[in-house]
Amino acid sequence: MQTRSIRTLAWLGDAAFELDVRQRLCSRGDYPTDRLDAMKADIVCARCQAELLTHLEPHLDEDEAAIVRRGRNTSIGRKSGGRTDVRTHRSATGFEALLGHWLELDDGRARYDALLLPHLERVIDAAVTRRATKLRRG
Repeated sequence: MQTRSIRTLAWLGDAAFELDVRQRLCSRGDYPTDRLDAMKADIVCARCQAELLTHLEPHLDEDEAAIVRRGRNTSIGRKSGGRTDVRTHRSATGFEALLGHWLELDDGRARYDALLLPHLERVIDAAVTRRATKLRRG
């Protein structure tokens, strides 16, 4: 049962993902906002979202896989500034659409927590460590 367009699901998933990442970064410590922004950018970028999707795909059910496929096949309405290739951007759109889809489901949070959260926590830990290392180096 489809209630939203893929673009709307991706838009919703993008916003929810960024908010969750921001909250999880804040739970790691009280960093200056420029550092928080840099860490957030490392995680919510298309490249990282596409990588997270590769971890999820083997565990998706048929409906979830269909949402991802439709997200990947959605035409890109904006330029990524040349920083991201089309394939990566489309995978990120599929990832965002999946997250939006989960928001619409009664058990969607359970799917998010079970499938994505372990990988997301590792990515957040790596971003915090990477930024701390850069700060120490000057």
